[in-house]
Amino acid sequence: MFKWIIFYFFLSILIVYLFVIHGISLKNTYIFPSYYRSFNQGFNNKFYLDQNIKKPGVPNQSRKFLILTFTSFSNDWSQPFKVSSVCSFKTSNFKITDNKKQLNRSDVVIFNSRNMPPIQELERLNNMRRNNQLWIYFTRESILNNPGVNHIDKYFNATATYGVDTDIPFPYRYHKKLLKVNKSINKDYFLNKTRMVAWTVSNCKVDARNKLALKLISYGVDIEVSGKCARKFPRRFLSKCQGRPCFTDLRDFKFYFAAENSLCDGYITEKYWRSGLNYDLVPIVLGGSNYSDPRLAIPGSYIDAMSFDSPKTLADYILDVSSNSTKYNSFFEWKKHWQLGGSSYFCTLCNKLRNGINFRTNPLLKTMNRSKCVHPQKKFNIWIKKS
Repeated sequence: MFKWIIFYFFLSILIVYLFVIHGISLKNTYIFPSYYRSFNQGFNNKFYLDQNIKKPGVPNQSRKFLILTFTSFSNDWSQPFKVSSVCSFKTSNFKITDNKKQLNRSDVVIFNSRNMPPIQELERLNNMRRNNQLWIYFTRESILNNPGVNHIDKYFNATATYGVDTDIPFPYRYHKKLLKVNKSINKDYFLNKTRMVAWTVSNCKVDARNKLALKLISYGVDIEVSGKCARKFPRRFLSKCQGRPCFTDLRDFKFYFAAENSLCDGYITEKYWRSGLNYDLVPIVLGGSNYSDPRLAIPGSYIDAMSFDSPKTLADYILDVSSNSTKYNSFFEWKKHWQLGGSSYFCTLCNKLRNGINFRTNPLLKTMNRSKCVHPQKKFNIWIKKS
């Protein structure tokens, strides 16, 4: 009997040693005590949901994941994470739900920035957070049009945004380099295009793109505008597609004015991808991104406004390309080397989970830092004044 008392005594001492000396708190309900104070310890800067993995850094491709989209997604992105069958790997281990009653069972929880719960609710959910539950912050909005993140940064393990400075890249459109040149593409994209520049715009308060459009028009570039802001410009066309650019609207145009509503680093939206490339127009892009980065845009597929010395030299170049079929067709050479699509938000998310996420590499305070919009705007303000 005395031996058993001695045994339990030393066992108690060992338990106290583990929890006190090594700082393992019984009160912690998830794996990031004091908000990521020790998230590198034992995980090799990787996030894995399987506690039975013995070697940190080894991908877990057999674990089953329940993914909860806790907040709703607005507009035409109501289901950005819908299950896709085009992934290059089996996805049977991944289940997505929007049932909040599954919160305690979920391995991954995604919060959309535009529908983020109040801070009090986030704190309550965080206090109930179970072991190893990964919280992902998701947004497709520009930094300037996004709610502030200073007060919520501490709750999230990973960011998922449109740029490259993010843990899980969710661009407005996926693209990839072809392994082999597609020589079968031999089309005259200049043929039957009789109009110059199309622009569909409903947000009339973006000063930068309004100024550039009016300057280009003053230099002889013919820009036809549809949407709520059309009345502000001399040339208008009536959209047949309820304010959204479509092939019926754009088939006669050579260019699309793909000017962003925010000049922020990494922010390249459907204006370039869908309105331009989808309909075989040359996008005239205005944004705060480095368009020459092939992770963000397809090389040779666009005209970057601010890469020219002045708005006047930009206008001259547009007029030159507009009247030269050879130069115009050169903007479609990318089709021989690049492919649009090839992935989805669902595939990207699942692939990241199965291979391990470098979590907190890009915390919200870094990813959504407003300084990313300050420099591009200053640069534009100087550039637009040039003649």
